[in-house]
Amino acid sequence: MAFFMESPFFILGAFIIFFLASLGAILVLWIAMPFSIFGTKDLLRKMISEQEKTNKLLESISEKIGRENIYKAPEDSSEKRDSSF
Repeated sequence: MAFFMESPFFILGAFIIFFLASLGAILVLWIAMPFSIFGTKDLLRKMISEQEKTNKLLESISEKIGRENIYKAPEDSSEKRDSSF
């Protein structure tokens, strides 16, 4: 039995089995990939429409803030400074 395991045919057989198993896995993934991509198309479209809604809401908020002028420039407070330095 030990002679059989050291045989070059054993190594070649193991390599062929590994190659066929790898080829089978790649074939299964190659067949399944288009179905997974086509399944995500609708989700991507929904995500893009939600992103567009978010952008419109952010734009309206930005315009509202700009109109209300919430940010006020700081007053000149040089007279309020402590001059003890």
